[in-house]
Amino acid sequence: MSDPQKLDELLQKLQAAEMRQQQLMFDLKELRKQLQTFQFKEQPEVKPAEPTVPIVVAEPLVTPTTPTPKPAKPKEKKAWEDFIGTNLLNKIGIAVLVIGISFGVKYAIDHQMLNPLTRIILGYVAGGTLLGLALKLKKNYAAFSAVLLSGAMASLYFITYAAYDFYQFIPQVVAFVLMVLFTAFTVFAALQYKQQVIAIIGLVGAYAVPFLLSDGSGRVVVMLSYVTIINSGILFISFKQDWRGLFRLAFVLTWLIMFAWLITDYRPDKHLWISLTFALIFFIQFYLAFLISKLSSQQKLKIGDIALILSNSFIFYGLGYASISDHTNGEFFLGLFTAFNAITHFVVCLVLYYKLRQVRDVFYFVAGMVLTFLTLAVPVQLEGNWVTAIWALEAVLLFWIGRHKKFPVYEILSYPLIVLAVLSLLHDWSELTFIYNDYYYYSDSEVTFGPFINVYFLTGLLVAFMFGAIYRLSLKTAPDQSNKWLNLIAPVMNYLLPAGFLFILYTTILKEVSLYFNQQYYLTAIKQEDVSQYNYDWLSFKSIWLMNYSAAFLLITGFTNMRFFKNQLLNRFLAGSAAILICVYLIGGLEALEDLRDAYLQTDAWFVHGFWNVAIRYICYIFIGGLLYQAYTVARQLAPSIAKSERLFFHFTILTLLSSELLSWLALSGVEDGSRLALSILWGAYALYLIVWGLAKDFAFLRMGGIVLFGITLAKLFLYDLTDMSTIAKTIVLMVLGALLLIASFIYNKRKKNQTPTDETQA
Repeated sequence: MSDPQKLDELLQKLQAAEMRQQQLMFDLKELRKQLQTFQFKEQPEVKPAEPTVPIVVAEPLVTPTTPTPKPAKPKEKKAWEDFIGTNLLNKIGIAVLVIGISFGVKYAIDHQMLNPLTRIILGYVAGGTLLGLALKLKKNYAAFSAVLLSGAMASLYFITYAAYDFYQFIPQVVAFVLMVLFTAFTVFAALQYKQQVIAIIGLVGAYAVPFLLSDGSGRVVVMLSYVTIINSGILFISFKQDWRGLFRLAFVLTWLIMFAWLITDYRPDKHLWISLTFALIFFIQFYLAFLISKLSSQQKLKIGDIALILSNSFIFYGLGYASISDHTNGEFFLGLFTAFNAITHFVVCLVLYYKLRQVRDVFYFVAGMVLTFLTLAVPVQLEGNWVTAIWALEAVLLFWIGRHKKFPVYEILSYPLIVLAVLSLLHDWSELTFIYNDYYYYSDSEVTFGPFINVYFLTGLLVAFMFGAIYRLSLKTAPDQSNKWLNLIAPVMNYLLPAGFLFILYTTILKEVSLYFNQQYYLTAIKQEDVSQYNYDWLSFKSIWLMNYSAAFLLITGFTNMRFFKNQLLNRFLAGSAAILICVYLIGGLEALEDLRDAYLQTDAWFVHGFWNVAIRYICYIFIGGLLYQAYTVARQLAPSIAKSERLFFHFTILTLLSSELLSWLALSGVEDGSRLALSILWGAYALYLIVWGLAKDFAFLRMGGIVLFGITLAKLFLYDLTDMSTIAKTIVLMVLGALLLIASFIYNKRKKNQTPTDETQA
């Protein structure tokens, strides 16, 4: 190839490489624009190298990725400095200035330094000067001008209130006209400046005027009217500019002022209608502002919105309720006032109905408020069990609407109602305590309050139905996954709802069983002079049948769970409850059975003690056997250590029952002083049984249990039995126990021989 051809080929390659380099540089510039936040330093374009020098394209691609030194800290420091110097200092300064003027005027008033007219004129001059300066600086220093203007308006509010309230220089009409004008101008200025600080310092600061200059004259209508005017301006601005912080601040300050007045100066006979009127005005102001904001923006309800409207509603209701209840005849109107709250929300609900598609969540929320106040009206107007019943049914209704209509607020509202229904039921039960233990009630010849046929029993069943129905609904439909509160509450309620159902149902029936035996006990009263005799067998029967009922409840619940639900956690809970109930039987139940047996054996001049005093024992044994089986079926599915503990507990229970039965038959047979001998022999025989059974099944823990029982029996024998036992009894018990020990030893030796190979076998 000739030199010119070679040169042309190299030039073509160079041009192609140069075009690729230019394309790469263009792509690099585009990437720099997209990655400006990373502050990469742009590199100048690289000119093509000489033809004879190889072109390395990688260099310009690598160098742009190297970050430049970070100048962020100086800029950040400067930003904070600018914020403090240009923004924060002026706000603090105007606040300090207004406070200083306030204290200066207060000082001048207290020390009579200036006559009243001069004080008012100077106040207006100071406010007007600040206002003029603010308007003059608006063009070049808008933010600073806004701060001055807000301070000027606060000062004008201050002076106008003082001129009217303290010195009566201007009549009420003129004062309020001026305040309306100041409010309108402040609203206009805030909208022109678009600065929230004007509203916060100028209007919200005006809330403090009645308190800074109050002379205790008690002109509450003037003060609350003043707050109403201020609210109107603030709510208009917050709606116009979407300044939610301003709205919330006005909300808090307004109700705080109302609370402060009610606590310090409220007189029911004098101020009732004033309190109700202004509380209603404030409630409507904030309610309408909230609804208009939501209707115009068509935004979904948030947790903050719900908290705000709930707070507004319940603060109004609480203030009104407290004001009415303090009045002499107020108790007759509390239900009416509660219904008025429900009607108010119902009217709003009807208005929202026509815009259901746009504001569906707001509609359902307001409908929930209607239900809430109807709920409150129930205990206010009704009493006792009606309250519990209506709350329980309403909780089911709200939960059903929340799940099926896919509106989580209803479901959330149902949970407080569940709590209220339970608390109301507990209150009903506390009232029943007096009925259960009231001698005068049962001593009447006609008892109209019978067990299982009374409103308390039906109310308890209704609350149990509430838990069961809500749990059933929760299994059929899932909660709204988008609601974080339901995601936290729903899993917990999956455990609490069935637990609540079982607890309420169990306790409701338990109280009726107790009621029956209490009635029978008090109705046996035989009066002789000033002394009454009672058949105490009924109290023992009461203890025993409460245990029998508890055992039956556990067994039925366990069978139902294994047959239909198969909930392992519930099975374990029932097994643990069965073990606890067995211990109650062994401690309290056997004692009650002993009392019944002793009463049967004694001659009583007042009452006849029949066959059931003895036969009831064997009914208890049936229930205890069922509880033992229930614990066994669960324990065998758990860890081996649990199963072993259950077997030992089983044998302990059987031995305790056998001991009680032995003592009972000895007493019925008229055998005296035979309990020590008989118990020692029984325990020794059972210890031998444990060893034999443990060897047969190769259960070491049973064998150890038998050995320990032998040790306890021997300790009992030598430390207790032999002290007062006759010679014949000592001989019998020692011989029997000795024989039992020898038999146990022989069995151990025989087992060892069978397991150890002989010498011939080894050979």
